[in-house]
Amino acid sequence: MGETIRILLAFVLAAAPSALLCRVMMSVRIMDAPTEARKIQRRAVPTSGGVAVTISAFLATVAVTEFTEWNLDSVILVTGAGALCAMLLGLADDILHIRATFRLLLVMAITVAMAVFGARAEALGLWPGMVIQLPYVLAIAGSVFWLVVVINAVNFMDGANGLAMGMALIAALGLSLCAAFTGAWTLALLSMAVAGGLAGFLVWNIPGKLFVGDAGAYFAGAILGGLSLEFVRARPDLLFVPPMLLLPFLSDVLMTLGWRSMHGKKLFAAHRDHTYQIAMKAGLHHWQVSLVHAFWAVNAAVVAVASTILGGQMPAIAFVALLLVSIWIHWRVRRSGVAAGLVGADIA
Repeated sequence: MGETIRILLAFVLAAAPSALLCRVMMSVRIMDAPTEARKIQRRAVPTSGGVAVTISAFLATVAVTEFTEWNLDSVILVTGAGALCAMLLGLADDILHIRATFRLLLVMAITVAMAVFGARAEALGLWPGMVIQLPYVLAIAGSVFWLVVVINAVNFMDGANGLAMGMALIAALGLSLCAAFTGAWTLALLSMAVAGGLAGFLVWNIPGKLFVGDAGAYFAGAILGGLSLEFVRARPDLLFVPPMLLLPFLSDVLMTLGWRSMHGKKLFAAHRDHTYQIAMKAGLHHWQVSLVHAFWAVNAAVVAVASTILGGQMPAIAFVALLLVSIWIHWRVRRSGVAAGLVGADIA
């Protein structure tokens, strides 16, 4: 069986069970009620669809590796275990509503364990011929920082039907293709299985019948962040490829936090200052906002894959170009939002 067929099989084997398991999760009735002012839905909606995504992605990965000669390396297993722990933490929050500070501490504990046991970048290829080998402690610290940022970025962007998980699906597909072009087939396999699980979930999420919950947001962030580190560990010269794939998440979240910091706002206070929230307050529907972000995510993925194939200086140049375009777009949207009075007020 060819490698490409196995990768595609992983997508199918994850997508179909995910759609079915999502229907089961809807019957479990873990509900996300609009009890907080920052929430925009008008009624309680079943949540924790991320449980179905996680189970389906892992089952598809196991099925493909069990019936072929492929074996998952230890680092990918560490990433999978960390993502599973992140999902369980998110599920606990969906049910018990854990305090944000305590959740952050637990996320940090999970990410430290992931980095210590191998899910870390050990060298940074900033430019062809310029590879910086990281001391062990710095490799751990930098990898933990990356994982925490990605997990929280995905979670913060999970605020419209099809938005965050649609972008996560596209990022997972892009990462799978990039890994395949570099010969990292098991990494490509797990990334594609995650994409399949997300595809099955979106069948229910796009019409607003099921939310992914913190269970799904934490899982998606941890698995994408961890697989990104594995990608860079294997190919330090492609350092800028994962940030390109995840730029639609990172640019919105980091620019929003930067704007709030510059204007003396509390960084951890509930708010609706993200670019996608400004668009929705301006009158756009969920599907319109999600479609625009999906278009941006597809562009980022295409450029990332092309940069992987071309190599050399292209990843760094492409990342800087995409970053500048992203900053300009977010700045224009935010400036319009401020002028219209749609930005700045914290939610009690």
